[in-house]
Amino acid sequence: MDGLTLAASIIELKKLIGGRIEKIQQPEKYELLFSVHSNGISSRILISSSPDNCRIQLTNEKRVSPIDAPMFLMLLRKHLLGARITDVLQPNLDRIVIFRFDTLNELSDRTSYHLICEIMGKHSNIILVDDMGNIIDAIRRVSPAMSSVRLILPKLKYEFPPIQEKSDPSKSTSDDFFKVLCSAARPEKALSVAFYGLSPGIASMLLAHCGFDAANPTNAAKQLTKFYSNLLAGRFTPCILTVGSANTLLPFTPATGECRIFESMGDAADEFYRARSEGESIKRRTSALERIITNNIKRLERKMDNFSISICEDAEIERLRLYGELLTANMYSLPAPSKTAMVQNYYLDPPESVIIPLDDMLSVADNAQLYFKKYRKSKSAQEAAVVQRDAAASELKYFEGLYSDLAQCLTDSDLEEIRSELVQLGYIHNSNRKRAKLPQSKPHRYQSSDGIEISVGKNNTQNDRLTFKQSSPEDTWLHTKDIHGSHVIIHKSGEIPDTTLLEAAMLAAFYSQAKDSATVPVDYTKRRYVKKPSGAKPGMVVYTNQRTVYVTPERSRIETIKKLS
Repeated sequence: MDGLTLAASIIELKKLIGGRIEKIQQPEKYELLFSVHSNGISSRILISSSPDNCRIQLTNEKRVSPIDAPMFLMLLRKHLLGARITDVLQPNLDRIVIFRFDTLNELSDRTSYHLICEIMGKHSNIILVDDMGNIIDAIRRVSPAMSSVRLILPKLKYEFPPIQEKSDPSKSTSDDFFKVLCSAARPEKALSVAFYGLSPGIASMLLAHCGFDAANPTNAAKQLTKFYSNLLAGRFTPCILTVGSANTLLPFTPATGECRIFESMGDAADEFYRARSEGESIKRRTSALERIITNNIKRLERKMDNFSISICEDAEIERLRLYGELLTANMYSLPAPSKTAMVQNYYLDPPESVIIPLDDMLSVADNAQLYFKKYRKSKSAQEAAVVQRDAAASELKYFEGLYSDLAQCLTDSDLEEIRSELVQLGYIHNSNRKRAKLPQSKPHRYQSSDGIEISVGKNNTQNDRLTFKQSSPEDTWLHTKDIHGSHVIIHKSGEIPDTTLLEAAMLAAFYSQAKDSATVPVDYTKRRYVKKPSGAKPGMVVYTNQRTVYVTPERSRIETIKKLS
């Protein structure tokens, strides 16, 4: 969020001055949500210091808090719960916003705090400061190892980022704007360099909005002054500009491009950041599990390579047995012990001479027994390595399936079920720390063109639950043939219409590791023919009486299937 759009958002926030903080959440690592009661109405302020989605806005969206409250959240609750907002400032219309709070401390003495929000891309931060200007803590600490210029650590004096040689556009006159524009080769660049809160891209659109004419910038200068006057008075138009596949959040309607207008900047920001925030949130929440799964995949790949190396070729093993037998057959015709022995290989027709390496410290009989011993040892090692390699291959396939399941995780419940599965199988140490109980995750629910409900599991635990507890024996069960994927249930007994069967098969292929493939085989059978072997891992089943249909899971076709949840 640039300084100009941020200014429009802060104008909306100012109506909450005097409101009391009722609730504080930290739904994401670098994101805070304040519930504020003001004038009999509850509102929510979202403050995000995410590098890609940093912003401050009023929001109508509800967020789910993590299972364990972070330390910074506990600190904010200690100092700011019940506090009143006394002011919201945006100095120079730059990307720094200061929330001032008034509250009572533990001794019932009135005290104040400042929450300083630096909305600056990858350098964004949220810092709690006491009334003496000392840092209490920050959502992102900056240590000497991270920066030698400006430290953000508890008990240090807060210092603002280095001041730039720019002007506050809201306090500038039309003459100030004219002086910048009249001789500029690139007016949008000149405007961005001279005034706070304007990137070159936003400055270019703002100039077009104000009717800039390079030959006569006087009118544009007057319109810029009028624009900032209206902005401070709350007269602006929140919109999202769409150019190609790129969207831009603006507090004014641009001169060109497709534009969607909203009632408030908060509504526009909710819409603008929704998809971006969801993608970032899922990526961040899955990162820990993804790291565990990928580490196991790498471990198993190394393990299989080692087993493959240790598995001797059959010809090499048979050569050891042959040498033992030839030495035994020629034991009495060979001279005294030496380093080699030349014998006839009578297994060949005609026989050929073979030179066999010997240990000259041993007799011919002992050399023969040594070759037999090496043969038995190599044969046993080969058989054990093959068994272990196959077991590692099966385990690798399981983890590759889990990695695929991570892409379908949409909620904390989805992730917790994968985590619990890894704990149950011993891949994650189960700490004694008590974790909040989450509701069961829910499968994807679709409705076919024939009006029949289709359920699609998201992970192994959910697949088991969907197949054996949330379906009836006469329902139709589908799964990609020999490919990891979701269990799919068509909730209807009896004959299934071809259209519904095809759509369910496409969903099974789409929610599998073969989603980007063509002509994917999908097996289907009655659910009563699906069994879970004793001791099998979650999600693993066997089935009979199946038929196979081949489909290509095109995203455009999937999107035509009505999704219920």
